[in-house]
Amino acid sequence: VRGKVTGTERDSFYTEKITKTGKPWRSVNFGVQFKPEATISVGLNGMEKENVYFTKRGENGGKSETKTIPWKDRFNFAEDGFSLIGVNVGVTKTKDAKGNDVNDKKHLTDYDACLEVSNNLVDEKTVFIKGNIEYSSYQDGETSKHSTKFVPNQISLGKDIDFTAEDFKPNAKFTQTIVAHTGIEKTEDGRFALSAKIVNYNSIEDVEFIVVDTSLANTFRKQLKPYTSINVWGDISVEKDITEVESTDVWGQKNDMKRVNNPTKRELIITGADPETIDTNTYSEAEIDRAIEMIKASKAAENDFGKQTDGWGSGKLEGEDEETGW
Repeated sequence: VRGKVTGTERDSFYTEKITKTGKPWRSVNFGVQFKPEATISVGLNGMEKENVYFTKRGENGGKSETKTIPWKDRFNFAEDGFSLIGVNVGVTKTKDAKGNDVNDKKHLTDYDACLEVSNNLVDEKTVFIKGNIEYSSYQDGETSKHSTKFVPNQISLGKDIDFTAEDFKPNAKFTQTIVAHTGIEKTEDGRFALSAKIVNYNSIEDVEFIVVDTSLANTFRKQLKPYTSINVWGDISVEKDITEVESTDVWGQKNDMKRVNNPTKRELIITGADPETIDTNTYSEAEIDRAIEMIKASKAAENDFGKQTDGWGSGKLEGEDEETGW
């Protein structure tokens, strides 16, 4: 996502506290406005840990090397070729060898990145955010509710954006491996809803994606059987639910205005997929069901005892790699 920072003046922008286990904890939450009247909320949090991990790429494609370093020594370790596994942050400027202003690139833990961001980000700064989408769900009484969070692993300053420029194009993209589930159905507004499962590290979540292109929707319907996984990509859509309201029983002229209803509507719209990534074996119905039962059993134990263009849409997602723009 590329856009302008919002929300840094709010009390919720930066928070720090001590957890129940006595560990210092920090968080940042802010918005990235990627086009007029469209903002994505991103959030990052972290706490002090026993160790941090530095990694070094293997030579000629060989196995990478990882070193475990005590938390207190995370700023002192500087062995050649090793980088901290954490968040790439470039929210301040420095001079390069030629005297040009460039981002001061830092590899930080989540905990330290929160403070770095809170000390330097202000509203209206242009940033490039790269990260992960975290899907989760929970029970609210009889209702199952779903949550989608955008968690950055790169926060970088970028070139200023002019939303009114003729060549302006919004940049809010996603890529995701999905497991097709119950199929694709046409919605009342003429689009298509694709039901899929997302396999996380410790959960399997039901997620609905939107497809606008009829040809792509038909390809999904014909080619994707239930429990087939495939890599997809597309656009993150954030739309305010606005209704026209007209005041009544007034003196003089009526006051026509717009009212924003809550919550804001957020959708993941698939624009393409890679047929070469189709996998019909890894996520069988039996394997998915077995994993779901194991997850349920684990959660029950925690509650009881405490925690332990070829028809496949537009071209591949063109994002920036970790070294670009930060």
